[in-house]
Amino acid sequence: MSVDSDDQILAQEGCGSRRDSRFRALSEECAYEGHRYSMFSLKEELPDGKTASRDVIRHPGAAVILPLVNSETVCLIEQHRSVFGHNLLEIPAGLMEEGESALECARRELREETGFEAGSIEPIMVIYPAAGFCDEKMFLFLATDLTAVGQDTDDDEWVKVLSCSKSRAQELLARGEIRDAKTIIALQYWLGRTP
Repeated sequence: MSVDSDDQILAQEGCGSRRDSRFRALSEECAYEGHRYSMFSLKEELPDGKTASRDVIRHPGAAVILPLVNSETVCLIEQHRSVFGHNLLEIPAGLMEEGESALECARRELREETGFEAGSIEPIMVIYPAAGFCDEKMFLFLATDLTAVGQDTDDDEWVKVLSCSKSRAQELLARGEIRDAKTIIALQYWLGRTP
């Protein structure tokens, strides 16, 4: 097997989200409608003319916040994740409400989960956390100039706010204590930045 090296493709704007006309969606039917997500059965024509069935979760999108207390300290949260049956160390994040922009969601989730408001909040990147079966887009923001205003978590959220230095974040990542993908990406971004 060979690996194609085609700088013409890789140099083009939008090469990471290029439409491929060889694949054609034939139909999409709702298989399950949940409280927050819906699963669809997608039929797609492949380049060889065969048809494939795919299970696809449609997601409203989420905002993810990297809140820096200062240049050397990040704000993490510890919260219970029922799907795993234990707590995880994460950065704050949450689902976008209908009609809410990613920035509005980021400001809201930062305040609700950490009790901080940001004097400055800027977009970093967009992440597709589960591209194999879900269309979720996570909008990652950097929040600085934090002011404490008090937590306002949802009724079913039990969130503990933790202060974490750069050296501790590196240690936690190296020990595998942080397993949440959005948090790993955000912390690697923070740790790799030049001052």
